[in-house]
Amino acid sequence: METFGVLVAPAGSLWRARVVTYPRTLWVVPGGAGSMKFAATRPQEAERQAIELIEELCDRRGFRKHEVLPPVEIGPIDPERARAPRRAPPSPSARKPLRTPVHFGHTRPSLQAETANVSERGMFVSTPSPLQAGAAIRMRVILDAFTVPLRGVVVWCRTTPEPGRPLGMGVRIFQPSGLYTDFVSHLQEKRGPDGPRRRETIKNDGRVPEAAKKDPSGG
Repeated sequence: METFGVLVAPAGSLWRARVVTYPRTLWVVPGGAGSMKFAATRPQEAERQAIELIEELCDRRGFRKHEVLPPVEIGPIDPERARAPRRAPPSPSARKPLRTPVHFGHTRPSLQAETANVSERGMFVSTPSPLQAGAAIRMRVILDAFTVPLRGVVVWCRTTPEPGRPLGMGVRIFQPSGLYTDFVSHLQEKRGPDGPRRRETIKNDGRVPEAAKKDPSGG
């Protein structure tokens, strides 16, 4: 059994979080050039990013989770609340099966593929030609009547066929738009007789909703 944790410390005007496998092994970036760091203006946000990566790794490797502790909170301690048992809130990284068209690429989303599952912070893109782990990625994913631009980074990829596991890559999304997160949060985890259901897409008249126009990813 392995135990993972998150170390959070100030770094100038920011807070940085690093992931550690206890007792003393820091996680490193692909290639081993340095330790993996998550920076944010608030310690809770830096910690949240690191925790999501741990959860994604556990899901991908099929690890069973034991004694998951909630993130540390900063501020006055309520004695009554401290005595009560605490449970971690539902994770936005919980995966839901979804097969829908997606285009991707380093600078332009020109390659065609299909999603296999999605979460509010990431997705698995099923493709025989995944980008390398650590690569920046731009995507356009079809969500019912709309095409939503997204930006992110490839966290891991599978290039060798495995029984029941498609070739492809796991992607972490940077600042997903409200249109995307709302769509994913309302997805039902339903499966048909042949596996995860496929979302039927609807052709629209070319207009883009305001939520997609204001997407900060600039895809």
